[in-house]
Amino acid sequence: MIPVKPVFPKEPVEHNEAQQPSKVRSALKSLFKEFLSHSTIHGMNYIGMAKSALEHLWWMTVFVLSVAGCGLLIQQVYHKWDENPVIVSFDEQPTPVWKIPFPAVTICPEAQIKTDLFNFTECLHTEFHSSSILDQARQEQLMAVLQLCDSFFHTFKMYTENYPDVSPNIVSMLKNLSVTMEDTIKWCNYGKTFCREAFFQTLTDNGICYTYNGLSMKDMFNDGVLHGEYEYLTETKLAENWTLEDGHSAGSPYLTHPARATGPATRYHIKVGSRIKDIESYCKEEQGFKLVLHSPDEYPVPSLKYVLLPLEQDITVALRPQILTTAKVLHSYTPKRRRCFFNNERKLKFFRYYNQNNCEVECLTNHTLATCGCVKFSMPRTEGTRVCGTPEMRCVLDAQSYLIQSLAKIKLKETVVVSKCNCMQACSTIEYQTEITQSKYNSWQTLALRSAPIVPNATQRVDETQTSKITIYFKGDEFLSMRRGELFGLTDFIANCGGILGLCLGFSLFSTVELVYYFIAKPVLLIRNSQKTEDNKPVW
Repeated sequence: MIPVKPVFPKEPVEHNEAQQPSKVRSALKSLFKEFLSHSTIHGMNYIGMAKSALEHLWWMTVFVLSVAGCGLLIQQVYHKWDENPVIVSFDEQPTPVWKIPFPAVTICPEAQIKTDLFNFTECLHTEFHSSSILDQARQEQLMAVLQLCDSFFHTFKMYTENYPDVSPNIVSMLKNLSVTMEDTIKWCNYGKTFCREAFFQTLTDNGICYTYNGLSMKDMFNDGVLHGEYEYLTETKLAENWTLEDGHSAGSPYLTHPARATGPATRYHIKVGSRIKDIESYCKEEQGFKLVLHSPDEYPVPSLKYVLLPLEQDITVALRPQILTTAKVLHSYTPKRRRCFFNNERKLKFFRYYNQNNCEVECLTNHTLATCGCVKFSMPRTEGTRVCGTPEMRCVLDAQSYLIQSLAKIKLKETVVVSKCNCMQACSTIEYQTEITQSKYNSWQTLALRSAPIVPNATQRVDETQTSKITIYFKGDEFLSMRRGELFGLTDFIANCGGILGLCLGFSLFSTVELVYYFIAKPVLLIRNSQKTEDNKPVW
């Protein structure tokens, strides 16, 4: 009988769990060596084939230096792409002059007040330099007119400490006392077309001025924001076919508003005049007329930007438009990078269209209100905002001076006192560069002599007025505009980085796929396969 061996249950086999990480590390090490041997990146193969520690150290050093140099060059390319992505250059083709608007022409007489209605010199002497005083009505007129005078009257205490305690309706009084458009604009024509009646009244910081080819209040200002006490502009024509960014719309008629520019053959002749008895040297040191040539969508500021036209002078103004547009590809850039605002990016409270001039007017208004608690009569304001009285003009002038200096400091990056203004240039701008010639003007005398046989007293009427003449024309039929375009876009940045990587390391798009494969995809597969193999092993 064969003896039967007893069968005992098998004892569980204890697997060494420490062996598993060792296998994974070994597999990853082999994978890394495979990467070094087959990589398209320069230097990797030499590192993998190195036979000695010295050789290995040499090729590692070369590789690290290549990477460092590559990183330094890419950093420089990035700074160029980030800080200077835009270039301003001449447009490829000249632009016909009739594709742009004729400039808005604003004329401000320095002799603002009719002496027949109010004699400034007499009233000032009576109020401040005599023992008698004016009645309240005259005091109110004097305080209103003083806001148009030089800063001399708002500086010396002999005036500022003795202002009468009155609160006139400044704009209403100025409109009643000011010289009329007929007194100021004597003649206007271009070719056979008369344009005197096209001038309209404009309220400015220089008082009542007269503008040709500007926008109406509806086109200039936002709806429902301004107060309703008085109008800033009396123009009624609407700009239905033109914006500065888009120009005249396709199919718009040649005769439109704002009027189109014309070539050098068409010259605008404007005669302006002031009655001799209205010329007031006490109130203002400058005499003559302030001439402002500006884009139709800009609100004129004669106190800051003007050409002074003396009395009895004939000036000829040759215009050379300077236009700057922006390529559509820059719409995706931030305003800070392209250094300009499109109209839909920077909304102003009062003005419908954004441009640097309107933004600065609004900024000055806000700063004056914050500093003085009121605004000057010519500044846009909401219902309930108080107009500064004459005793507060010193504060208004100081606020304007402070703001101008602060804006200059911002441009020099010295301070950020009024950075909230944020009045960068508009992405579409038009400026009218001028070349001015000047000579004596005696046309009224010629007219008097010629008309004497017909109108005997014409010479006497002419002698009562001092006149000047302005001739405005464009220098050419075409001009070269400027264009803000992309200097260094994202594609250029990627191409430059690829060139540097290829030069230093032989790196390409295929090398990126290699890195993803050897350092992400393949290791993940190895680890997952290892875990599956371990889970499938028998326990007994």
